[in-house]
Amino acid sequence: MAIHPTPEGGGSSCQDMINTSNSERYNPAEAEMQKTITEGSTLLKVYEKSFENVSKKTASVFFNPVMKLNRDITVAVVRSLGDVRFLDLLAATGVKGLRVAREARAEEVALNDINSEAIKLIKENAELNTLDVEVYNREANLLLNETKNRFNFIDIDPFGTPVPFIDNAIRCVFNKGAVAITATDTAPLCGVYPKVTIRRYLARSLRGELCKETGLRILLGYSARTAAKYDRAISPLLCHSTGHYFRCFLKVVRGAKKADSSIKNLGYLYFCTKCRNFEVEKSMFPVKRECCSREMSIAGPLWLGELKEQDFVERALKNSHDLSSETKKLLEIIVQEEEIPFYYDIHSLGSILNLGNLPRMDYIIEQAKKRGYNATRTHILPTAIKTDLPEKEISDILRSYG
Repeated sequence: MAIHPTPEGGGSSCQDMINTSNSERYNPAEAEMQKTITEGSTLLKVYEKSFENVSKKTASVFFNPVMKLNRDITVAVVRSLGDVRFLDLLAATGVKGLRVAREARAEEVALNDINSEAIKLIKENAELNTLDVEVYNREANLLLNETKNRFNFIDIDPFGTPVPFIDNAIRCVFNKGAVAITATDTAPLCGVYPKVTIRRYLARSLRGELCKETGLRILLGYSARTAAKYDRAISPLLCHSTGHYFRCFLKVVRGAKKADSSIKNLGYLYFCTKCRNFEVEKSMFPVKRECCSREMSIAGPLWLGELKEQDFVERALKNSHDLSSETKKLLEIIVQEEEIPFYYDIHSLGSILNLGNLPRMDYIIEQAKKRGYNATRTHILPTAIKTDLPEKEISDILRSYG
């Protein structure tokens, strides 16, 4: 196991302030109780405080048991890619990188964290599983520049926004490699704090039933614009919105023409807050649109291209055979999900139409297909369907039921 300590004079950093500032509140002399758990087939030592309040950094080295699904999906994705040189950029306990090393058999795995306490725990966990990994104690962006073109899979999974790391990850990943991004700052991305969304992502967010897919596509749009600055293009392999976070696995390809083609997938969502109708348009700039004699709300710029590569998601599903049932269920839904931007929330439409008795989702999908349209469930919202059926015809199906 190779250990790379922080160079002398490294000082504080942006990553230190954003991702590990809470750890500085702890007295290193205070012993924290550890417990050994098993996640997947990997043994892990974690601090017991991690289980007290998973929404806050209560332990000196952060571990979130709720994010097991995130890590399961990552194992399935890495298994589906072939020869992977994997960098767990913000590793904390090392759970994700070590699971990739043990369960996905990646060709090479490196784990990094600026927190020296995390480095100790990563080393213990690697030894616990008899894994030969490389461990770095560096500021994240510094490490990305030091190892440019070495890794073909860079995983960004911060506590909060991934924005400070996206530029260098996209710029430094090996050509045609993958960058995986987790965003847990869902409040701004989902429209709760619109000014924060503008500052961080240079985009307008949207509240309401479409907020989760809007947030996911804002994150993708930001990533596409960031990549284009460096003559790179992104291509989503698999993206999902789950619980309190968004997760994107992106293939990054170099080339100015490819970047030009990629950003053609940027555009805007137009949403009527009265009738819940929506429209999308690929465009560099928004325009005013009206519905129900009022101006429609606008969200974007956001990604209006595909959210997955179908063959890849099918491979990931096959490679989830020994993972949790929750993982397989999510991938099964994503495999069959239509590549149609956004969805109709049936409960919301039923409320606007003052309908107390609503049909089952399968019935609505069947009726849409009988009319010659595509329709499927969506993993993003269990009460919604993705369909190219116009809103007025969906309303007719709901009214005529029973």
